[in-house]
Amino acid sequence: MSEIIRFNGVSKKFGKVVAVNSVDLSIENGEIHSIIGENGAGKTTLMRLLYGMYKPNSGKIFVRGKEVNFSSPKDAIDNEIGMVHQNFMLIDDFTVYENVVLGSEPHHLIYFDREKAKRKVEKLAKAYNIEIDVNDFIDSLSVGFQQKVEILKLLYRNAEILIFDEPTAVLTYQESKALFDTIRKFKAAGKTVIFISHKLKEVKEISDRVSVMRNGKLLDTLKNENLSEVELSKMIAGREIKNLTTVSLKKGETILEIDNLTAMGDKGIPAVKGLSLNVSRGEVLGIAGVVGNGQSELEEAIAGMRKITSGQIKFKGIDITKMSVRKRRELGMGYIPEDRIRTGLAPLASILENIIMGHQNEKEFSARLDFMRRRRAKRFANRLVNEYKIVCKSIDEQVGTLSGGNMQKVVIAREFAHDVDLLVVSQPTRGVDVGGIEFIHKGILAMKKSGKAVLLISSDLDEILQLSDRIIVMYEGQIVHSTSAKNADVQKIGLAMLGMRS
Repeated sequence: MSEIIRFNGVSKKFGKVVAVNSVDLSIENGEIHSIIGENGAGKTTLMRLLYGMYKPNSGKIFVRGKEVNFSSPKDAIDNEIGMVHQNFMLIDDFTVYENVVLGSEPHHLIYFDREKAKRKVEKLAKAYNIEIDVNDFIDSLSVGFQQKVEILKLLYRNAEILIFDEPTAVLTYQESKALFDTIRKFKAAGKTVIFISHKLKEVKEISDRVSVMRNGKLLDTLKNENLSEVELSKMIAGREIKNLTTVSLKKGETILEIDNLTAMGDKGIPAVKGLSLNVSRGEVLGIAGVVGNGQSELEEAIAGMRKITSGQIKFKGIDITKMSVRKRRELGMGYIPEDRIRTGLAPLASILENIIMGHQNEKEFSARLDFMRRRRAKRFANRLVNEYKIVCKSIDEQVGTLSGGNMQKVVIAREFAHDVDLLVVSQPTRGVDVGGIEFIHKGILAMKKSGKAVLLISSDLDEILQLSDRIIVMYEGQIVHSTSAKNADVQKIGLAMLGMRS
């Protein structure tokens, strides 16, 4: 193969933080090249340099042997480079075809030629076996279908180099397999794919070569054929990562009881429909499902952040249906939300302030945070930053400046530090590196072992299978499948997540 991209001594700093440090990397034409590493290792930053979102402080980037100095993503697109980001760049009120052609619309005279646009998008989708109705509105589509729209946007602009940043973070098992089939078609068509992921099983399955980054530096680039997940995880974390397994315990008293719960979504239609479940001490109840099937509304209703239309929630035998968020926390409920930025954090506040949130009424930190209390708060925050390996300049750094995985670690650290009887945790390891995942999983299982109850909501089926004692699947606001973990059938669960029966 011939070289299509080269980074020569590329570095990028944000203030005093070196995000990418003198990286030399070659990407070959027509290969699937994975880039892996811990949170804050520099993977996404490196790709954003290639995509024109950032400019390097030093070094050179070559595309097809020619040095490039992109000043915007448009420059990258003009050079046939496209990127599918972790957070999709779509307009909810537009249709599929409108999103795909936006900014490059076909015209008849001075008017937008809608029929021609539809035909072009349909032809493109058919060429790559992407099954989608081009007339559907984005806000009616699952996350998996929204990702297909993002891919079509790149193909419409003739992208020959496609960058995928954590593409399977919110996909079901079947959707991930379909994405891999599409990626293989790209390779067969002579396109180059750069794949960023924390899921080593996927990296092994899809890659030709794998590059490992740590602390902004490129450690090595290796052929995939003889690599093992154990080797890769050890390179990423600098130590051996152990696979954890849950041990069934004798269940204690019922901690959470939900009876016939109905809650409305943001659009005024029921998102949770007559749902009933219970969780006991010493148990992890896993809720699987494609994002957008009522899990978000369920977690918010349990935490007191969403009004309940009907039904009842009992916590430790107490009716908390109309109780405030603060009262629920005082009773012993912990909450790690799905959306770390919108719900879990105050992005403009410091790491210290975010870690103390929820602890501020405790005697140790309460009142006006005078000198002694502030010193205790700093000591507490620094301990958690070190314990959870949160990559930052200091605890006074604005939390919104951290990488996605490190923001998640701030939320996890804060909630794990509470002495709770029930932990409601949603998507705990989304965008988190292998070392962080191991630490979070250990924390969840330690809570269970100490007699806590855990309600785990995750679109990562491997995570659900690894940690849960019982598993239920949500689809369109209802429970459509229930099983013990030991009797779980991956195929049946995956199909139930898509609303189908095996």
